[in-house]
Amino acid sequence: MPTITVFSAPYCREEEVVSSLVNDMRLNIVRDRQIIAQASEKYEIAEDKFYKALFGKTSVFNKFTKEKQRCIACYKSVLAAHFLKHDLLLIGFGGFLIPKGLTHVLKVCLTADLSYRLEIAAQQHHLNANDLNKLISQEDESRYRWTEYVVHQGPWESSLYDILISMDKSSVDEAASIIRSYAKRAVTLPNKESLLAAENFALTADIEAELSLRGWIVRAKFIQDKLVIRLEKNIMRTEKLEGDLKSIMENLVEDVEYEIQAGPDMFETDVYRPFDSETPSKVLLVDDEKRYAQKLSDRLRMREMGTAVVYNGEEALELIEEDEPEVVILDLMLPEIDGIQVLSLIKRSHANLPVIILSGGGQEKELRQCAQMGAFACLQKPVDIKKLTETIRRAYSEKQTASLTGKEQGQREEQL
Repeated sequence: MPTITVFSAPYCREEEVVSSLVNDMRLNIVRDRQIIAQASEKYEIAEDKFYKALFGKTSVFNKFTKEKQRCIACYKSVLAAHFLKHDLLLIGFGGFLIPKGLTHVLKVCLTADLSYRLEIAAQQHHLNANDLNKLISQEDESRYRWTEYVVHQGPWESSLYDILISMDKSSVDEAASIIRSYAKRAVTLPNKESLLAAENFALTADIEAELSLRGWIVRAKFIQDKLVIRLEKNIMRTEKLEGDLKSIMENLVEDVEYEIQAGPDMFETDVYRPFDSETPSKVLLVDDEKRYAQKLSDRLRMREMGTAVVYNGEEALELIEEDEPEVVILDLMLPEIDGIQVLSLIKRSHANLPVIILSGGGQEKELRQCAQMGAFACLQKPVDIKKLTETIRRAYSEKQTASLTGKEQGQREEQL
């Protein structure tokens, strides 16, 4: 029996097709939410981070946090372990991460035109036509973001699947019958090579996940019995990578020859940054003096801090809602919405987010007001970079401590 993966456009009667297959073929269903829950427990990463990585927009801070790549690597590791089992039906986004060598995996896509999906959506939701269109559009966008990120193609390209079924032209029974007929063909049945490919997939996915937790984003692949570790970029301190890889290999597998190679972006240098670094990777700079803000951002990046820059209060508030920075550096003199107003709005919705105020001088009254409103610190421009760096680290450390204390308190309350 092959493993079957089902990826569906929203509102294509996916659950009905799956139910028909399971009843007839006695398959074990695995869904994205199960894999995410298992990955969250195994790697101690919050589930919401996995959902953002798989379904949401890429954060402006991702270049520094590598959070998207890290979550995908950990998700992939748990996913790959399931492919060591038999009689599996995988529902969701994971099928695009499966190597071609697993020839016993039958990839299915369910799709339909918009009018059909609107009709199905209307049966499930009491919404008007505009809201239904918006709902479907949002779900389609998440699918486009995922496939373009993983396979650099749109989600409905027929080359990505073994079977592409138009549900507006097929009934549920007909769709299930088509899938069953393909599943019985010899070409989709497991063989020695495809089962070995599944074992290699599980091993390489584990290696990628473990390395990602140590700050390395790599691709692992077996080529003629040799394990090849390919770097995404020309990473400095490769000796540290070699040491981390050796310790991981000792725990996972013995007597495997491996080699580290430069990836396609070898001319783009990337700095090794530990996953548990003591410096924040999500610092938001808010200043309408563009040259000053960019220069300050560059100097912080040299100190292994990830930064993003915006030039007015509205952009800052929007980014805070989307990407949750760890520290905000806020200039008092901003156009339209000034720094005091921005600080007030931040503290109203993100009370624990540390905000460091920068002032051009002569604003003692405003600085006292900022301190009373909960600003972490107030510094004068031009700011001393050493003092700013120390303040940012202290703010980040206190925020981390507060988060851990809150989590422990929540766990105690749950136990009670």
